[in-house]
Amino acid sequence: MIDTWDNNLGVCEVLDEELENVKRIAGQKIQNLTSSDNSDVWLFPKPGKRHGDYIEQDVVFTLADKRITTGNIMGFIGYDKTEITIHSRFAPKYEKDYLMQYLLQKVFAVNIFDLKHSSDTENALDLAVLLFPYFLQKALSQGLYREYQRIEYNNDRVKGTIDFSRHIKSNFPFQDGKVSYATQEYRYDNPITQLIRHTIEHIKSRQHSSFILFSSPEIKSLVNTIINATPSYNRSARLKVLSQNLRPRIHPFYSEYLPLQRICIQILRNDRISYGKDSNRIHGVLFDGAWLWEQYLQLTLKSLGFKHPDNKKGTDAIHVFSDRGGYPRFPDYVLDDIIMADAKYKRLLNASDNGPKGAIPRDDLNQMITYLHLTRSNIGLFLCPYEEIDNTLFENTSGFSQFASSIRYRVGTIKGYGGEIHIIGVKIPQTCNDFDAFYAKMTESEHALFNLMRRVISGENMDKKYDWC
Repeated sequence: MIDTWDNNLGVCEVLDEELENVKRIAGQKIQNLTSSDNSDVWLFPKPGKRHGDYIEQDVVFTLADKRITTGNIMGFIGYDKTEITIHSRFAPKYEKDYLMQYLLQKVFAVNIFDLKHSSDTENALDLAVLLFPYFLQKALSQGLYREYQRIEYNNDRVKGTIDFSRHIKSNFPFQDGKVSYATQEYRYDNPITQLIRHTIEHIKSRQHSSFILFSSPEIKSLVNTIINATPSYNRSARLKVLSQNLRPRIHPFYSEYLPLQRICIQILRNDRISYGKDSNRIHGVLFDGAWLWEQYLQLTLKSLGFKHPDNKKGTDAIHVFSDRGGYPRFPDYVLDDIIMADAKYKRLLNASDNGPKGAIPRDDLNQMITYLHLTRSNIGLFLCPYEEIDNTLFENTSGFSQFASSIRYRVGTIKGYGGEIHIIGVKIPQTCNDFDAFYAKMTESEHALFNLMRRVISGENMDKKYDWC
């Protein structure tokens, strides 16, 4: 097993015995990995244009001189017996990546605490099971799946096609008036819902992951909906149900059932994401770190009234031209053309002897200036992770508390129409011994972010270079 972190600058060296397997994945575009018949790789967000980026055109990592270089992708990916785990660079002890676990819990709305792993491959299994409630919610938001089923009867109320061979076999010598026939009926109990039911029962049987099905009242209700809709469930029919689902035939109206069907098949066939029998397939669950950070921050900012522009739906866009369409721009968060904010999964704040200092990449700065110019907004914000720092570094810095859970750094005022640019750092705990402690500290960071954002919204002036909560 290979452990590394995102944006690792090529410091991860591959052992000779794993080199050939790593080469199978290195340099491959994510689009190929998620669409190939020879791979079972999940990517979040779904492949597609996002804020002008095509993440599916990226690679998970490159390989040169036996060294892996990663980008913004986190998660698990592997081939045969080689598994590569890419942790968050903001997790100090990346063998215990509480940050990625916490972000997944928040974004996927599943209550998970300190997943216990009994083997190296258990990480991928836990993630596969973690995704099941997410896809179950998405699928059932389109309604409970129904399709026509051939139902066989043998009674005296004929209303379908008579099955003569079955009739002769079942009713000879035809004394009681019964007739064997079959009808097409629109039913909830069908191969798709049966597949979901078998997956539910399988997860229930696993001690370390069964709690996923009861992680929230909503998930529990959806699970019960499937159970009630599948009265013909029979555990011994699992292989038959799997066989019926190997070729997707879901009606386009129920498009969200396709990914649910796929992950159910993977959980039931391999008890993990393509390990074991299908060792010649690339397998994994991958997350774009920038997307995960953006979705996580939205949970706090939406409660403050921020809109989250959606480039796929074309909502809340900023338009470059006043007399023609096209060229829309999509900041991550907007508050009434007063504040423009972008989530940045980057180190924009660094410690120095005189307090924190900011360094915004040129393209990010130009983008924010464009947003402020087009909308004449007052404030442009960059929201980034901010790691805990050395306790002694700021002891002589007037008024600064190193224990601040969120910090605001004032970059400066823009010439022309004006507007200020600030960097807000959300503190990521670095010294927690277990997930419960990490969870508690991250909750403090979220509260601090909320309070700091309220100061920004209220227009509170900053006389100093930095502010904190």
